[in-house]
Amino acid sequence: MRTAFNQFLVNIEEIRKTHLASVALAASLGGTKIIDFDNVKRSCIVLGVSALDHYIHEITVIGMIEIFRGIRAPTKKYLKHNVSLELVGNLSHSSPHAIFEAEIRKNLGWQSYQKPDKVKDAIALFSSTNLWQQVSLLMHDTEVNIKTQLSLIVDRRNMIAHEADIEPVYKTRRPISDAVVTTSIDFIENVGTAISKII
Repeated sequence: MRTAFNQFLVNIEEIRKTHLASVALAASLGGTKIIDFDNVKRSCIVLGVSALDHYIHEITVIGMIEIFRGIRAPTKKYLKHNVSLELVGNLSHSSPHAIFEAEIRKNLGWQSYQKPDKVKDAIALFSSTNLWQQVSLLMHDTEVNIKTQLSLIVDRRNMIAHEADIEPVYKTRRPISDAVVTTSIDFIENVGTAISKII
């Protein structure tokens, strides 16, 4: 779990550096519009959500492997998780843990663990904790506020990734500020850090 969290922190730090580099470069140009850095800001939002998504995928796989190995107690959701008959047939081979991991990665790889309910579903595959209640205690905010803020960041990510961040009625790009990027990155880091302490 620690390795996955460390990678999450590295990913967040790289995003922060990209954003800060764009801020510094924009400042060095003295406010001229020779280069528009808004797309760099947008990419930082997309990459921030991606960092959380990747982190949730990794800890879920690790947690499920720990259950498979007998290190963790199985959860109800783990026990109901569907696996292929191919996996069942291959478990008698010499490396059942590797075969199980490959199966879980294949099963979960297409899932998107970004929205609060999806993140909760992923964690439930290996932990019975009341996730958002525990996160809210660690972040000193209400569960509703935290889930709402994460949803808004993910919604903006989706607007950027799927709509080119273009407002559908007026056909103009939605504005984005450095403050929005900084707040989003910090929030995602805080959510990931809180989750790391719970699991």
